[in-house]
Amino acid sequence: MSGRRLLALLALSSQAAGDPSCAANPGCRGLPGDCCPTGGMMLACCGSSAAPEPLPAPPSKYVNHYNGTNPLGIRASNRRSENYFLIIGDWGRDSGPGQCQSAVAEKMKAYIRQQQAQGKQLLFVASAGDNFYWSGVKASAWEQSWSRPYGTNDPASPLYKIPWLAVLGNHDFGNDDPHAACPAAQGLAMASVEGQAYGSRQFNADKNPTRPEYTGHYWLPDYNYHYEIPEADLEVIAIDTNAHGIGELGGNEAGHRASFAACGGRWNVERFMNEVAEAGRDLLRQRARHGSAKTVLILQHYPGLCQRDIFEAELPAGRQVKVLCAYGHAHWQQCDGRDISGNCNMVLTGGGGGCCAPQVSHAGFAAVSLTDDGGFRTDVESDQVTLPYGTCAWRRLLQHG
Repeated sequence: MSGRRLLALLALSSQAAGDPSCAANPGCRGLPGDCCPTGGMMLACCGSSAAPEPLPAPPSKYVNHYNGTNPLGIRASNRRSENYFLIIGDWGRDSGPGQCQSAVAEKMKAYIRQQQAQGKQLLFVASAGDNFYWSGVKASAWEQSWSRPYGTNDPASPLYKIPWLAVLGNHDFGNDDPHAACPAAQGLAMASVEGQAYGSRQFNADKNPTRPEYTGHYWLPDYNYHYEIPEADLEVIAIDTNAHGIGELGGNEAGHRASFAACGGRWNVERFMNEVAEAGRDLLRQRARHGSAKTVLILQHYPGLCQRDIFEAELPAGRQVKVLCAYGHAHWQQCDGRDISGNCNMVLTGGGGGCCAPQVSHAGFAAVSLTDDGGFRTDVESDQVTLPYGTCAWRRLLQHG
């Protein structure tokens, strides 16, 4: 060994003196543990010479993690026809409810009181997405746009502690919830289940520890989930279809760009949201094969993406089920389709009052009453569930606050 080579090695050894970590000693870099002795030529690692245990690999496909067997303990009346639920979409106006959202909320409360007088039981409110405008939920929005206008935590409100079963819409993503569309891009995930990261600020507290305690009855356990209420012979299948709206994710253009930038580019968002969408389709197949409810609500955000055909194609012989599709995105109230008996089974209910110029002229919500024969009756357009036509336009809000 040349004198120059020997001097170099001695210098490296001298640099490592006092720091026993393998990383600080050239002869042991890449190995765990400490090196000893630290001041000599013959470095030996006191830790294991095996490579560090690798981190769990992410799942090869997206996996839905949740409990679908009535985890909120929703109680139904013994007679099926005494139970009903409401559906609303596109409701959470940015920075507070405003006139239109407030008017729809008061209409809901009046409807519930009327049903209570008739002995009817409200099971839940289904939320069809765009729950928090414009670009995802902010910490202040839980109180401003949900709890306060609907009285979800006010004992005097008929909506007090009523469960909300939600899905995400395109405006539930964006720079206010930047990693909802790419949880793996976070430096530190909000939560992780079996190696799968979570990053949405609307998700339940087990996936998002920052959720306020008073929001426990707002139910969003994963992008896709099902919720069974066996006593009412009813099941909700909530699926995320935002893979079809990648170009509309987020609020304004700046929020859209910021969201993609936080995710490392549009490609990462598309890849992840397509995995989520496929998990949703798998869920439809699984619930068709394994569910038993006579009424199934398929809840998602976009018109035309209910995917009822996927569900019905997997139904086993002999299972009789009536399917209701509900969605928002278009800021309107109308029936888009009826079954052979004339009952509406394709419900557009995007008139919750959170958005937008100038289409929110027919604002409101939908009501679905269960029937004793295992079916349901819907009301999406009557004056009991809608505001007078033309009285709830966004421009009117801009003029009057």
